[in-house]
Amino acid sequence: MLEPSVHFLGFRNGNPGYDRFNVLWQLVDLDKQPTTVDRETVTTSDFRLAEGDLVVFPSLLSGAGEFEAMRFVGPKMTLSTGDAFPLLTAGIEFPEFPSLLIQHMDISSLKDIYEAPFNAVLQEQSPKYNLKDIFSSDEEAYNEFWNDPPVARRRGPSGGDPWQISLSECIWIKTLEGKSSRDKMKNAEADKAEL
Repeated sequence: MLEPSVHFLGFRNGNPGYDRFNVLWQLVDLDKQPTTVDRETVTTSDFRLAEGDLVVFPSLLSGAGEFEAMRFVGPKMTLSTGDAFPLLTAGIEFPEFPSLLIQHMDISSLKDIYEAPFNAVLQEQSPKYNLKDIFSSDEEAYNEFWNDPPVARRRGPSGGDPWQISLSECIWIKTLEGKSSRDKMKNAEADKAEL
């Protein structure tokens, strides 16, 4: 089973993303490494992305929704300048699944694959927050979300040329590996049960 990791990244040169929300994002220079949080040191361990992972740019949170800063890593593509990963929109107020990513997946497995990573993203914003809270703890609405997941559809032509984000221009804040995001979800559920 796919176990997506959640990668938290920042931008070395400020926050250039707001005016580019409506264009395709492409992560390029995949052979390079991002700098670490101290903004100066290049990482010595390998930063690795895989199709299906989540990338979160916390500095892009504007208050519009909990998922506006999150993108799905799409299938690797080859450009004239080298390989790239498209970073696909993931919704704003609640997660939406990119059709490009889920067209070959079993829809019934999405909850098993993405519930823990989505909760990990929310818990970075507020430690006791989880996806059920988005649905006001309405179990029926929560189950309906997973039984008939919203698929992000293209809403007209993109707003311009793709935004190519060089991995070397990113700051690697942290990565929650697939298993660790599941562990984090279990710990948060235990903490909530104690309340």
